[in-house]
Amino acid sequence: MKKIFFSIMALVAMGMAVSCSDPENSDNNANYQPDRGQGVAPVVVSVSPQDGATDLDTIKVFTIEYDKPIFSTPHASIKINDAYVADSAVTVEGNKLIFTYDTKGNTTYKVTVMKPTVRDEGYNFASDFSFSFSTAPVNTFDISRFDIADMPVNPDATEGTVKLYQFLKSQFGKTVLSGTASSNEDRGWGTSTAEDLFNRTGKYPAIACFDYLFLHWSKPLGNANWIDYTDTTPVENWANGNGIVSIMWHWNMPETEADINNPEKYHFYVSEEGKTYTPFSCKNAVRSGKWENTLALKHLDVVADYLLDLQAKGISVLWRPLHEAAGNRYQYEGGTAWFWWGNDGAAQYKKLWKLMFDTFKAKGVNNLIWVWKSEGKDKDYYPGDEYVDIIGRDYYENDASKYHFSLISDFDALYNLTNGKKIITLSECGAVPEIGNMMQGGDMWSWFMPWNGDFMNSPYNDDAFFNAQMNSKYVISRDELPSWK
Repeated sequence: MKKIFFSIMALVAMGMAVSCSDPENSDNNANYQPDRGQGVAPVVVSVSPQDGATDLDTIKVFTIEYDKPIFSTPHASIKINDAYVADSAVTVEGNKLIFTYDTKGNTTYKVTVMKPTVRDEGYNFASDFSFSFSTAPVNTFDISRFDIADMPVNPDATEGTVKLYQFLKSQFGKTVLSGTASSNEDRGWGTSTAEDLFNRTGKYPAIACFDYLFLHWSKPLGNANWIDYTDTTPVENWANGNGIVSIMWHWNMPETEADINNPEKYHFYVSEEGKTYTPFSCKNAVRSGKWENTLALKHLDVVADYLLDLQAKGISVLWRPLHEAAGNRYQYEGGTAWFWWGNDGAAQYKKLWKLMFDTFKAKGVNNLIWVWKSEGKDKDYYPGDEYVDIIGRDYYENDASKYHFSLISDFDALYNLTNGKKIITLSECGAVPEIGNMMQGGDMWSWFMPWNGDFMNSPYNDDAFFNAQMNSKYVISRDELPSWK
């Protein structure tokens, strides 16, 4: 009898023990069941969005489909990057786990569904599962606020120049063209920087910028023993490769009339490296009868012939002369002009710009798209709508926390300067804004052109950045340009 009694008590105790340990009867977690291991756990068969997808529109609904009907635990563990999905945002429909989460553009996401979020009816819990995707930038650029002319300011512009201008207008706000500046090793007359970018990314920039920096050494002013701008081979090669040609001009001039034949006395800076020069007079350069005017016209005549040679070869030019005229005069109190062409003030500078424009026009130079560079606060220096096709910004960022950021405030300053009548470009820069940041910020520059040397190989413009930038579908490289012929 004792044996029967103790056997009954043992069975009752076992039953109580099972009952007390069974979560199904627990007040704290009435729906929880342990992994009983009664079969094979659910396995993922598909996800939406797809794993590895890129350039997606912003999405809200996520679906993970399993190979059998599933259930979810009351407290799901679903993580998107560093944030957890709210339990209230998770539902199950048959084989599908569905949850909602608001994404934003230009972002890479990793989704992780952690065990024990999903189970089957036998309480077999699915293993951890992860997938990733990235969203496309959201382009906030508003072209409707612009009123850009259909034709260049020169009514006699060549057919190729009109095509180039209209292409730039058609792309403005949609895509951004890539560019590079010629290197010091090239003496302003080569494409080694573009070659370097190709070696790093497999892509050539759409635009290569050259420079008439050493005009006074080249033919016919000098003996051209180490630089010869009459040899247009580098420019022709780039244009024949379907690239866009840009040319700027660091215009060196002598300190005094006695220094005209002394190249060592030629400068474009007012001062540099602690040295102060006697700057060439912009005021006298536009005054008939002054030696400065005679020399300036001689230089303009030579450059006009260079440009006419390119015109005869069917090469149009993004022409960016007399840049950064105001220097830092409008940036802070005590600011000065950096170059002689801005040193005598805005009125004299504008006269010089117009003298160049009219001189070239009179000689039949019709292959130029005129690019004027602004600091955003230098409206007094603006030559006028009838003399400028594109306005640009030269920008160098010293704050490492802002590398590759949107520059919308600078963009808007240029917009306000012409009330949206001109294409706007990042004509020169240090760190390049990332294309997604441009799109989301609304500052879709016509092109970007990092400066040469250390700026091209800096810690911020590194290979990883340039590869992502150049291979974006929103950045135009040379191989993506239409034919100009």
